[in-house]
Amino acid sequence: MAITTKQRNRLPASAFAYPKQRKYPVPTKAQARKAGISERDRLATHRNALSRAAQRKTSGSYAHVARHVNRRSSVKPSRKR
Repeated sequence: MAITTKQRNRLPASAFAYPKQRKYPVPTKAQARKAGISERDRLATHRNALSRAAQRKTSGSYAHVARHVNRRSSVKPSRKR
């Protein structure tokens, strides 16, 4: 299940890979807990952020999101070929 709009709005700007635009949410465990997001949904959000960044076909965007996911998750991004 994806996070709801209410949960997304409760996340601080620092929980996003691009905080000013609030794009690609990759919350830490503490941030997710405060926003009411389950651990399962938090990890799914990380995987979704990676998938969306890869679809955009911009290597800078994917690398940026992958760095944030790497710092905050056990989900490891695959190497982009």
